[in-house]
Amino acid sequence: MKILTHVTENVFELRKIDRVIGFYLYDKSNECIARIDAVLVDSQTYHSYYMVINLGGFLQVRGKAVVLPVEVCEVMDLGKVKTEWRKESLLGAPVPTDVMSMTTLEEELIRDYYALPLARSDRSKNQEK
Repeated sequence: MKILTHVTENVFELRKIDRVIGFYLYDKSNECIARIDAVLVDSQTYHSYYMVINLGGFLQVRGKAVVLPVEVCEVMDLGKVKTEWRKESLLGAPVPTDVMSMTTLEEELIRDYYALPLARSDRSKNQEK
């Protein structure tokens, strides 16, 4: 699998559909789950494969960093991304030891949890930057 790069700002290299850092993630009941802190992208094409959110934090304490495949999310409008997953289910998702350098095994565990094929697919080959 290709190496992923951790991106924390909506940089120009990202396609418009992948510029979701700072957006809020909502569940199917339209309840806010978390803010999207970063995306994990292909290091050469900057196509996004995962969103990184933080669950369960309070004040200055960081919560659980959850890596969410883009296939289970849909960008609704400016500032809003929607998923069919509930916050409680996301809390049970496997997490990488280090989000900045996720191993192949950790990625396979995450993809398996969301019932996705183990190989990454380009979710929008026909969409432009």
